[in-house]
Amino acid sequence: MNTVSAHILEGCRRQERTAQEQFYRHYYAPVMRICLRYTASRDDAADILNKAFFNIFTHIDQFRAEADVFAWMKRIVINAAIDFVRTRRRVGFHDPVEAAAELPGASAPDTSIHYDDLLGYLRCLPETSGAVFNLFVIEGFSHREISVMLGISEGNSKWHLHQARQILQQKLQTREKQ
Repeated sequence: MNTVSAHILEGCRRQERTAQEQFYRHYYAPVMRICLRYTASRDDAADILNKAFFNIFTHIDQFRAEADVFAWMKRIVINAAIDFVRTRRRVGFHDPVEAAAELPGASAPDTSIHYDDLLGYLRCLPETSGAVFNLFVIEGFSHREISVMLGISEGNSKWHLHQARQILQQKLQTREKQ
């Protein structure tokens, strides 16, 4: 990912609107892709995106120039998505399964899948299960880290991952049969 120029970053630090607009336009697409993985609708993703950019612009003075700006931003975006999921989480949780097993013999289908199809499947997941799947599989967080982020137990995190994998496996098998 190409980073924005140091001139634009300095403009953002000085809260110059033109620099902020250039920064926003440059990173809109990759940030929106992250947001879409955590929500069921584009409107909800836009809410996360707006909160994330607000936080980015509010805390841009904390960014160190020697670091990767997108990696720094990604953490802020993921935190905004987690906050969104946490505030929207339904009251009724399933009983945690302390030792959710991996799906036996589960493997990816041999057919190719388009990014938009995969995104559609991820967006069909229940919010918490989708968030756990994204954080564990895509972002690489541990169940312990996820449990702290989402305010759930590690066992509950494992259960949500198991549920997400089952749902995705069913959708992929249904797709294969079509």
